[in-house]
Amino acid sequence: MMVKNKGHLLVLDVDGVMIDPAGSFEMCVAMALKEMLPELAWSKELYWELKRIPGFNNDFRLMAAAVALFEAGEIDRLGEGINTGFPHLEKCMDELEPRCKERMQFYYQDLKHLERPLITLPELEAIVDWDVAILTGRPPDELPLAFEILGFEIPAICDSCPEFRKPEPGGLIHLADRYRANRIYFVGDTRDDATCLRRAREVRPDLNLTFVAVNKLRYEISKPGDLTYITLREFISSGTLGRCLL
Repeated sequence: MMVKNKGHLLVLDVDGVMIDPAGSFEMCVAMALKEMLPELAWSKELYWELKRIPGFNNDFRLMAAAVALFEAGEIDRLGEGINTGFPHLEKCMDELEPRCKERMQFYYQDLKHLERPLITLPELEAIVDWDVAILTGRPPDELPLAFEILGFEIPAICDSCPEFRKPEPGGLIHLADRYRANRIYFVGDTRDDATCLRRAREVRPDLNLTFVAVNKLRYEISKPGDLTYITLREFISSGTLGRCLL
């Protein structure tokens, strides 16, 4: 997509926003955990409980947290991390993450065919006077797979370093500076997406930042002043982006 540098930027998360993962990552976590920790009674409920905790937008990290909590005898304390995460297990999670990533990627090869695009390139190109970019929790080696599913590529910031790992605001601020944008809409579907924007707002009060919550957690992660839509397509077709420039 051509950079317009109009000062207006639409930033999109990938999984759950541009792509319907159809439970592929959730299944990868379950299969990898069954292999590594057969004694762990894992469930969909535990997966989504961890998803609601800051810092686990990346599923490799989420799986590492599950293993670390189980090995520490704290898997039943998930609810206590809803606001803070588990800082006392950070070192353990760092050590576990490469192994978790390797096992998840092994299973992902058989599940990626389940995923489907939720938006098309013509729909994004029809957005007049807005640049469009991606901010995703996928690591660099997973981003090409997303583009393969979408059938197109657009500029992206991925989980390539701690500064860009949501909920850190570095990726969003980097995109704002890269596009010389002062008005930014960020469409996300997790608590980390929402927190990323709120932290960016604290660091850069000069930017006009709006969070757009979509998908199943949209009402849980939104606050007054945010927008909520079922899907990215619904948000784009609402005309909000055009009206805010009038």
